[in-house]
Amino acid sequence: MRDYVAGIGRTIAVRAVVGMFVLVGGLFWHAVQDPGGRADGARAEDGGPAVCRPIQEGEPAGYPAMCAALNRPGLAELVGAPGERVVSAGVGSYSPWETGAAQVRVGKVKAAVSESRTVPYDLLLDSARVSAREVAPVAGRPAVAYAEQLHWMTVNLGTGGSGPGSGSGSGRVPVPQGDPGTAYHLMVARNADGSGGSLEVSLWREDGGFADSGLLPALAEKLMADLDGWNAPPLPAEPGQPTRPPRPSPSPTPFRPFGGR
Repeated sequence: MRDYVAGIGRTIAVRAVVGMFVLVGGLFWHAVQDPGGRADGARAEDGGPAVCRPIQEGEPAGYPAMCAALNRPGLAELVGAPGERVVSAGVGSYSPWETGAAQVRVGKVKAAVSESRTVPYDLLLDSARVSAREVAPVAGRPAVAYAEQLHWMTVNLGTGGSGPGSGSGSGRVPVPQGDPGTAYHLMVARNADGSGGSLEVSLWREDGGFADSGLLPALAEKLMADLDGWNAPPLPAEPGQPTRPPRPSPSPTPFRPFGGR
């Protein structure tokens, strides 16, 4: 019994830490953007669409393939921003446990994709900060969608500063003006039983729009068709691991990307 309780404690701790990093990472990414939406990527030049910048040392090895898959023709329509152009494309924010990540900004919509071989698809299903959720399969794999209202934050970088309001020994990232918008997420399991890690597709909308019915699943299926390890029928379970039955949706929700708003 003691080992069982200890195991539960470790599981809760891991989920809490991962959830904290996901939240802080996303908010930090919003806080450090310049007004042009740099997104740590290549900027559009001469009025044309932005291209993915080359991978840099220390970045996830899967970034080039993911950026190429995400920065695709017709992306504006896929993210619900028809007529807009790609203004930046790069790696965006990522965590140490992610094997690939990419982020593209289309007008006032930011689209991101990331892959983890360890983070389960339903990690945030029980998180209090997740305001809406739904579980339904995508391309034969278990998936969960959720939405969250974003908020600006000031990040203390611990560097020295001077001048009005700087304070001794403190450095702060300027807080952008305006509404940071709403983020919509879809996490898809690698395997049919929910094991094997996850692929997350995210949209940040700063234009007051919604993620229409089917938008996230359709984008995820397009990306999976171009990504190694995702462009084949899912395995029934992670080799050598016990089966992991997909979890049901815990409650009704107004956010329904699989079947309507």
